[in-house]
Amino acid sequence: MTRTLLPACLGALLIAPDGRAQETVELPREDRPLAAQLVEVYRIGSVDAVAEWQVLGTVPAAGFDEAGNLYFLDAPARVVVVDPGGSFLGQIGRPGEGPGEFRRPEQLDVLPSGRIVVTDSFVFQIFGADGVFERTVSVRVDGSDISDVGAFVRAASFGARPARDGAAIFSDGIRKIMRTDLSSEEARIDTFVEAWAPPGTEGVVSGSVADVMSGALWGLEPPLVFDALPGGRVAFSDSSAYAIKVTGPSGELLRVLRRPIDPEPATDRARQAEKDRELAKLGLARDPSGRVPPNIQALAGVFRAAHTRAIENMQFFPEVPVLHALRTTWEGNLWVQRRGEEPDVDRGPIDVLTPDGRYLGTLDQGMRMPDEFGPDGLVVFLERDEFDVPVVVVKRLPPGIR
Repeated sequence: MTRTLLPACLGALLIAPDGRAQETVELPREDRPLAAQLVEVYRIGSVDAVAEWQVLGTVPAAGFDEAGNLYFLDAPARVVVVDPGGSFLGQIGRPGEGPGEFRRPEQLDVLPSGRIVVTDSFVFQIFGADGVFERTVSVRVDGSDISDVGAFVRAASFGARPARDGAAIFSDGIRKIMRTDLSSEEARIDTFVEAWAPPGTEGVVSGSVADVMSGALWGLEPPLVFDALPGGRVAFSDSSAYAIKVTGPSGELLRVLRRPIDPEPATDRARQAEKDRELAKLGLARDPSGRVPPNIQALAGVFRAAHTRAIENMQFFPEVPVLHALRTTWEGNLWVQRRGEEPDVDRGPIDVLTPDGRYLGTLDQGMRMPDEFGPDGLVVFLERDEFDVPVVVVKRLPPGIR
């Protein structure tokens, strides 16, 4: 966890709706270049894999424990565990329907205690730090209510990131950050933050399948990007401008970190690229494994056809949002990635900030945001080699930007 630091530049103190003072921190306009030579620690996978355990299927997620051990989900049905040097420690799970067995795992997260949470077919499976299955936390979903289904799908795709041990956060797919309690046998899901909704998008998805399929799809919408901070806090951004909001553990807004970097006007190229990305996502959403039940496949097919039509008729916001992604490091700093040039929107400059408002500098090396941060500067990138084979690459960050 980072030390408490005085902000470099304090803005005005605003009054939040609950009467508390809300701090606004104005960050400098000019970038301060950061040198960041990442050192590769190890890599796993590729067509050159020697050991059988290194032959990977699909790797959608990974996470570190406090000792620096890496856990990564290797679909269809196992979690691989390696030590800080990349040596094999073991694996968790197997295909099946019983406790500790996986049907269709989507995501994996490592809680602060070292316990492991695997999101698998509308349940969270929890394993101890020793890899032994502990319990299943179910999610009550009404299959006729697309808002419930969509909320859990988003939890799976985002990973229901740990906010603290026993609780996790995810997006509802609209404009809310949800928090789920994993301490009981059935997950309770509550709204943690209700983010700003751009004019014209309020209530586009109000719950029913008909509403979803008749709703307009917006391109270049200000993204809702967020991640958890130590102590149950959350950092997020919900506008086209550069404004990072930091909450307390109960969701109350504590401060806003701003940089005077303005959104750029949307161009025809940006609009077409947005359509192409959305169509590509639909292709990735298909399930070649054949494990999805026929009734769900049918619903997904109808939804996919409607989604394709919506993409073709997509409406656009007039500006290209400044931010692309936001992640927090193991120590609690913020990595804020600005949108890159088309088509490499995920290769923009990365600003490194402290959550109390100190600007440490900017990484401008066309680097992709790490998929996960770990202790002692470890980061993991989930990649594919030139033969489209999954590769897990672990590197170490230099001190000062962790």
